[in-house]
Amino acid sequence: MFAQAIIQKAKSAAAIAITAAIAAFSGNVVADTGQLAGTPIANARFISLDASGKITAQGFTTANGKFQFSKGDTVRFFVGDILLGKTQAAASVPTSALVSAAKNADALSNLVRFLQSVDTDLNSLNGIQVSNTTHTAAKGLKVNFDAAMKTFEVQAALAKVLALSTATPTLPEATTALTNFRMALLNAYNTSGQATVLNLIKTNWNATLSSKDCGTTTTKLTHNFNILGHVAAGNFNLIKQANGTCRGSNAAIQMALYENDVAFSCANHCSLTDLNRDVTLSFPVTHTATLVHEPNSNIITVVHHYEGRDVIETMVKK
Repeated sequence: MFAQAIIQKAKSAAAIAITAAIAAFSGNVVADTGQLAGTPIANARFISLDASGKITAQGFTTANGKFQFSKGDTVRFFVGDILLGKTQAAASVPTSALVSAAKNADALSNLVRFLQSVDTDLNSLNGIQVSNTTHTAAKGLKVNFDAAMKTFEVQAALAKVLALSTATPTLPEATTALTNFRMALLNAYNTSGQATVLNLIKTNWNATLSSKDCGTTTTKLTHNFNILGHVAAGNFNLIKQANGTCRGSNAAIQMALYENDVAFSCANHCSLTDLNRDVTLSFPVTHTATLVHEPNSNIITVVHHYEGRDVIETMVKK
C-alpha cells in the first residue's frame, strides 16, 4: 500500500501543476507566486482575496505548494470545505502562519496532525499531498483547529473525513506529529550553514503548557530575552493529580545568562538547527525536551518528555 501511495503521488503531480496553471490564468491578472514553505502542501485548494474581498486568484497548489496572489491579498487554504487557515499572502508562507491568529495553544499541533493524516503516502518528509478523494470527502465539512487537543480529536467532521479518505483513519499523537514536522523543516531548509533565522534578544513570549491527559486545562509561563540572558516565570509543569484534575505546578522564576542557557544559548543568532533539536533540561526535574520552530513564524514549540508523559509548551511571540 505504501508503494502504491508513492506512485499515486508521482502520477498526480503533473495533474496538479496543470490545474494550478489553469487557475492562475482564469481571468485575473496575478502579479505574484507564493509557496507554502517548510512542509509544502500539494493540491490544497486556495483562494486569494484583495482588501475588498474580491477574488484575485483561486485554484489548487502545485506539487511544491505554490499558489498565486496579488500584493496585499489574504490567502485561504482548504481541504474540501475544511479551512486550514488564512494569512497574509507572501512569497513564502510558513505552515504555522495558518494558525497564527489562533487562541488555543494546540492549534499548530492539531493542524499538522490533520495534514499528516490526509497525506497520500503518510510521509511528510516529501511534503503533503492532498488527494481528490479527500477533497470530495471534505465537501460541506468544517473542522475547528483552534481547539484544545481533546476537543479537536472528537469532532464528528474530522472523524468523517478521515474515515472516508484515508487508509488509517486515526490521528498521529501530537508529539509524533510535531517531531515529524521538525524533521520536515530540517529536510526542507538548508541546514549546512548557520544562517540566523531568529534573534531572541529584546523579545517577549507568552507560553501555554498543555498535555493529552489534561484536556482543556492549561497553565502559563512567560519568557523574556534581554541583553544578558533569559528570564522565565510562571508554572513550569502541568500535572494530573490523584483526583483526576490537572493544575500548573513548579511555579518559579528562572534566570540564566545565555552562555548557561541550554535551550536558547543562540541568543541573537539562532539557526534552524539551534531551534529544531533535543536538549536536556534540569528543571523542574531532569528531562529531555524537543524544540520545534519554523522560520518566519512567531511560534516556538517545546515538547517536554517526562517519564510516561509529554507536556507541550507553545511559545508565542508578543
